[in-house]
Amino acid sequence: MDRRQMENAIAGIVRHLGASLKNRGLYPATHPLVRTPVEKCHRELLLLFDDRTELALTVSDGTLILEGVPIFHLTSSLELFLARLGAIGVPAVIFEKGVTVEEIELFVRFLHETKEQGLSVAAIKEQLDLAGIRRIRVTSTDEDKNDFTLAREIYGNAINVVITALKDVRTGKTPDGATCDRTVREMNGMISRNRDAMLALTLIKDFDEYTYNHSVNVSILSLALADSLGLSEQNRINVGVAGLLHDVGKTQLALDLIRKAGTLTVEEFEEIKKHPVEGYAILGKMSNIEDETRNIVREHHMRFDRAGYPRPEPELRVNPHSQVIAVADCYDALTTMRSYQKARTPQGALEIMRKLSGKSLDPDLVLLLERSLGAYPVGTLLRLNTMEVGIVTGVAEGGKGDPNVAILYDRVGNPLPAPEAVSLSETDPVSGKPRRVVLGTVNPLLHPSVSLESVLSVATA
Repeated sequence: MDRRQMENAIAGIVRHLGASLKNRGLYPATHPLVRTPVEKCHRELLLLFDDRTELALTVSDGTLILEGVPIFHLTSSLELFLARLGAIGVPAVIFEKGVTVEEIELFVRFLHETKEQGLSVAAIKEQLDLAGIRRIRVTSTDEDKNDFTLAREIYGNAINVVITALKDVRTGKTPDGATCDRTVREMNGMISRNRDAMLALTLIKDFDEYTYNHSVNVSILSLALADSLGLSEQNRINVGVAGLLHDVGKTQLALDLIRKAGTLTVEEFEEIKKHPVEGYAILGKMSNIEDETRNIVREHHMRFDRAGYPRPEPELRVNPHSQVIAVADCYDALTTMRSYQKARTPQGALEIMRKLSGKSLDPDLVLLLERSLGAYPVGTLLRLNTMEVGIVTGVAEGGKGDPNVAILYDRVGNPLPAPEAVSLSETDPVSGKPRRVVLGTVNPLLHPSVSLESVLSVATA
């Protein structure tokens, strides 16, 4: 499909939506003038989904824009469609690959029947979920938000999804796989947009919410690794959902066992070892969960040398992406303070993981994680040759080259009023040598007043 054909298809999609909405006010839902435009819209969408997995429809300054193509020639039906989006409070709509005629029809019905005005995005999402609309979602426009703010919202939403999923399992309900899928797609999109902002959030630890933060962090790190591996989008989503739900099987274990701070007995560890298989079974009951995702959850503790659990049969071909979760799981666990361990620095965690390479962890993936995070991962405190102390706010592409640094303390140790971004490639005009050079890392415990979140919210914006 060339550019002109794509623009015609896009214009047709919006025109059909507008026509169905307009006719919905004049005829019953089953009337051909309501149903036929929906079917035509669906056919046009299928053409565009040949080479993409989602399409974005946004409203900007009173203009409808689909996949970057503005729709200037508005008919009366399109004007009605635009007005309904604005009145309800829908800033942007995402159509996902696999959307059905029925979901489009339900979305048109939602626009027609909703009486409330100025709804929040969260309220609209809730109504769409209740209506059974899974592959059409709404999201906020991000023109007035920096990347860290957007990443923080996506991260917070993912935490809520994990909390709900684990609560559902404990109360005998089946979690909504479609919601998990959508959440991972949002995180994957944010990693593509600003990898550093998303990875930075994995270092902001919440001891009290470890279970939920850990699940989201493993998903983010797994998505970043999957991206570095060059996996297809669907494979990345499969890996990301597996990361989000990799510990869901622990809901079948006693809480006292999961929270135990001391060393586990042999019997207790045997119970813990059941959670990958329990998770596999739970995911088998959920909608919108791919077989690859289930297998990865079952295999994420099998170890690279196949000496883990559940012990794989000799003929079993372990999914190569299962080790992505294992590597991400290990890194996040090592960098998190627990009642039974101190948190390692990113460099300390990677050093331990190098020793585990070829045994419990895939050496190629450990190396890839190092390259992905860079020599000094986001959030690392550095001492420079100027005696200033700064924090890494971004890494060079491929992990090679100088990191992005924001100065926090001047050369005599006084905190700056606000982080000051500097370039390590800047040279001294007299000597021609780099003005600032990294001397080494700084123990974050020496600067407990540093709020990682507040610093990164400014520095990664």
